[in-house]
Amino acid sequence: MQLLAIILYSRSGARQILDFTPGALNVVTGESKTGKSALLDIVEYCLGRDTLQMPVGPITSTVSWYAALFELDSGRAFVARPAPKAGKASTQQAMLAFGAELEPLDYEELEVNSDSDSVREQLGRRIGIEENLHEPPRGSARNAVEAHIGHAILLCLQRQSEIANPGFLFHRQGEPAMAQTLKDTIPYFLGAVPRDQALKRAQLAAARRDVRSAEVAYQQAVQAGEAAEAGLAALWREAFTLGMVEPAEQPERGVALAALHAAITTQPVRPETDRETASQMNALERQRDELRSRLRSVSAERETLLQQDDSAGDYAGAVRTQTARLASLNLLGVRGGGDEDAPEAACALCGSTLREPDPTATELHESLHRLHAQLQGVEAAQPARRAALTQLDERAARLRAQVRELESTLQSLAAASAVTGQLPDSSSRDFTRGRIHSSLAALPASSPQEITRLRRLLDSSQARVAALTAELDPAEEREQLTSRLVAISQDMTAWADRLQLEHRGGSVRLDLSRLTVVTDTEQGPAPLFRIGSGENWVGYHLIAHLALHRYFVRQGRPVPRILMLDQPTQVWYRSEVDQQSGALEDDSDRAAVTRLFRLIYDVVHELAPEMQIIVCDHANLDEPWFQESVQHNWRGGRRLIPQEWIDEANRQES
Repeated sequence: MQLLAIILYSRSGARQILDFTPGALNVVTGESKTGKSALLDIVEYCLGRDTLQMPVGPITSTVSWYAALFELDSGRAFVARPAPKAGKASTQQAMLAFGAELEPLDYEELEVNSDSDSVREQLGRRIGIEENLHEPPRGSARNAVEAHIGHAILLCLQRQSEIANPGFLFHRQGEPAMAQTLKDTIPYFLGAVPRDQALKRAQLAAARRDVRSAEVAYQQAVQAGEAAEAGLAALWREAFTLGMVEPAEQPERGVALAALHAAITTQPVRPETDRETASQMNALERQRDELRSRLRSVSAERETLLQQDDSAGDYAGAVRTQTARLASLNLLGVRGGGDEDAPEAACALCGSTLREPDPTATELHESLHRLHAQLQGVEAAQPARRAALTQLDERAARLRAQVRELESTLQSLAAASAVTGQLPDSSSRDFTRGRIHSSLAALPASSPQEITRLRRLLDSSQARVAALTAELDPAEEREQLTSRLVAISQDMTAWADRLQLEHRGGSVRLDLSRLTVVTDTEQGPAPLFRIGSGENWVGYHLIAHLALHRYFVRQGRPVPRILMLDQPTQVWYRSEVDQQSGALEDDSDRAAVTRLFRLIYDVVHELAPEMQIIVCDHANLDEPWFQESVQHNWRGGRRLIPQEWIDEANRQES
C-alpha cells in the first residue's frame, strides 16, 4: 500500500491534487508555513483517525473534503473524509471506493458511504492484516487488543515534534494508553506471533470450555457410580435378608442386577415372621457395630501415627539444633583429644583438676556422629509413616462406606416391616417386590464403561488445551520477537555508523519494553533519552524506522509501504534564511544533511518498488539524486492551499 495522491476539495468544489511516486523517495520542500506538515495529518485522517489534527487556519477554513488515493496490490483505493462540522474536531463519516484504474474523483461524485471503522477494517484486510488478538496476562485490567491498520500507521508517521524527541520513538507514543498499545501490537506486525493466532486463541477458549464440561460430567459420573455401588450393596443385603437372593456377599455389579431383577419377577418372597425379621436385623446391627468398632480402631491408629509424626518433627528439630552446635568443631579443625600430656580432668583455663571433666573433642565428635545417625533414622521413617497414613485413610473410607450400606439396609427393613406388618401375606410380598423394583430403578445408571469413556474424553480435552497452550506460549513469542529484533539491530548498527552518530561504536537496538533505541557502550546501555544532541535524536529515530520498514518489506508483513517524515533536518535549518533557500552555508551541517538524505535514498532504492518514503522538509540539496526526488517545491508563492481558495473564503466571510 503506497500513496498515489492527496486531494483537497474546496468549499466551492475546486480540487488541489498532489501527486506522489510509489516506490521512490518523494521530497516536499519549501518555506515555512506552506502546509508541508499538514500532509501527514491528511494521510492519517484518511486512514481512519476520527479527529482531524490540522491546526485552525487557511486549510480548515477552505477545505470541505480531504481525500487520498492509494495503490494496493489488488488495485487502488480512494478514501475521502468530509471536514468535521463547524465547532467540532472529529467525525466518523467517510467515503471508500476500490477499483483497478481509479483516479481522483470530482467533487460531485463524493458521498458518504462508510465510516472510519469500516475504512480501517477493509484497508487492513486488503493489505493482509489477519484476525489477531493480543490477550494481556491473566489478572490484568487491560482489554485484549486486535491490531488493525490504525495501529500499523503508527509505525509509518513521524511528526516534526516526534522525530527529534528523545523521550518518544513512535507516532503518538505519548498519548494515554498508546505506549501499551504499541507494545501489544508491534510483535504481530513483526511476525513474532502465529499467523493464525486469533483462531488458535478461540480454539483454546473452546477447548478450555470442553475441559470444564468434561470435568463436571466425569465427576458427576464418578459420584453417581459410588452412590450406585453403595445403594446396590444395601439393596442386595436387604434382598438376601428377605430370602430373595443368594449368597450373602454381593457378586459383580452386572450379576447382582440380573439376580435382583430375576428375584422380583420370578421368585416368590419367603414369608418371614416378626421373630425372624428381628433376628436378621439384630445380626445386621451387630455387623454394623463391629464395623464401627474397627473404624474407631483405625482412627486411633491414625491419631497415634500423627502424634508420632509431630513428636518426630520436634525431636528432629532438637537434634538438628544440637548438630549445628557441634558442627562448629569442623570449622576449628579439632579432631583429637587435645594435648596428650594434659590431665584429662584439668580445666582448660586454670589447669585445676575437675570433679566432672568436660567432654573431649573426640567425645564431641562421637556425639555428633550419633546425632547424625539418629536424624537419618527419623528422616528415613517419614516416608513409611506417610504410606501408613495413606493406607489407614483408605481403610477408614471403606469402613465408612460399609457402615452406610448397613444403616441404609436397616432403615429399609425397618420401614418395610412397619408397612408389611399391617398387610396380609400376599400384599406384603407384592409390596416388598415393588419396593425393591423401585429401588433398582432409582439406582444411578453410571456404569464403569461410561466412567471410563468420560475419563478418556477428559484426558483428550486436557491434551488439546496443553497442545494449544504450548503453541501460544508467551516464552516462545518472546524468543521469536528477540530473534527479529536482532536482525533489525544489525541494520541500525550499520546505519548509525554511516550517519556518524554518537555511541555508534557498539550495537544499536530497539528496546520494545521501553519503546526506545538503546546503544550498548563500554559504560553500559544508553537509551535515547540519555544521549545528547538533536542530531543524534533525529538520526536514531530515522535508522530505527528505516530498519523496521526494511524488515517489513523483506518479510512481507502487513504494514503500509509508506514512511512519512516531517522536518527531519530541523536541527540543522535553524535560521529563516536557510529555511527559505533550502541550502546550508555551514559545511559540516550540509554534510550531515546530505548523509541523512542519501541514506534514505539508498534504502528506498534498495527496496524499490516496495517502499515509498515521503519527506516534508526545508532542505533543497543541490544534488542530482536529491533533485530527482523533489516532488513538490513550495517556494515563490506556491503552497498547499492555493491563494484563490483563501481569497474566496475571505470574501464569503465578509
